[in-house]
Amino acid sequence: MNEKPAIDLQELHLVRQVAAHRGITAAAKAAGLSQSALTRQLQGIEGRLGLRLFERTTRKLSLTPAGAVLLRETEVLPGLLDGALRRLREDFLSEQREIAIGISRSVSLAHLPGLFHGHLRHHPEVRVSVSHLTGSALVEAVAACKLDLAVLCPPPKLPGSVAITHRIEDVFVLIVPADMVVPAIEDEEPLRAWAAAQSWIMPPAGTRSRACIDQWWQKAKPAPPVAMELDSFDMTVQLVALGMGVAFVPRRTLSSFPRKRQIRRIKLARPLKRELAIIAPQRGTTPEHVREFIAGILFR
Repeated sequence: MNEKPAIDLQELHLVRQVAAHRGITAAAKAAGLSQSALTRQLQGIEGRLGLRLFERTTRKLSLTPAGAVLLRETEVLPGLLDGALRRLREDFLSEQREIAIGISRSVSLAHLPGLFHGHLRHHPEVRVSVSHLTGSALVEAVAACKLDLAVLCPPPKLPGSVAITHRIEDVFVLIVPADMVVPAIEDEEPLRAWAAAQSWIMPPAGTRSRACIDQWWQKAKPAPPVAMELDSFDMTVQLVALGMGVAFVPRRTLSSFPRKRQIRRIKLARPLKRELAIIAPQRGTTPEHVREFIAGILFR
């Protein structure tokens, strides 16, 4: 007869609640338990594990190194269980199918038709849930199986639990206010002086989009000063049209901008590109409606 494991999913959930709330009182309230009941649960878990999961002080609880390892190594379990239960409801209880998708903040509105057009045309019965997050938050959500897919600029290294299903080349252009005079891109010295005098609007430092732009500028030294950082290329185009600066933006972003006469698009002598990727959890089988969504993406 198999022995009961030292900790089960419900107990793991309680440990996570205590860690998130940094104390028994708030965690007990969130879990719908009395403080004494939650305390007994924790003591029982630690007793079976033979390890202390929390350091206790008069004011708060904090994870021990052993507790941190436990939560880190089991991070994907709640998402896996939720995903499995969702598939059971969809496959066997005729619940409406759903795809949970994450979109990076650096993906503009003009990219979305290419993502969703095929799906909306062929599978309107499948509900789509969209999250708009930073790239790092998207990777974490996919790794934890909280999202079926995410679209982002992939980091140099992804967790082993995440796979890239498709890669998409995204070409940049330089945009300036319509009445601005720009020297020939091929004339390096005048271009350098012009660039140094402009108010540049850039993606935030540390993002993959910014890294691509910084790498491009390294070959056209020196890099110009940055006046403003924005994580939305749609807003960047709006600000350039208002005469508030110049910027590199994905060429595709401009297709949804209605006031094109207010900006000039400058083709670059040297190409500037970034890579977008669709990432998904590494799992045994991908649901058919998720595979069909990926197959319907237009701009691969």
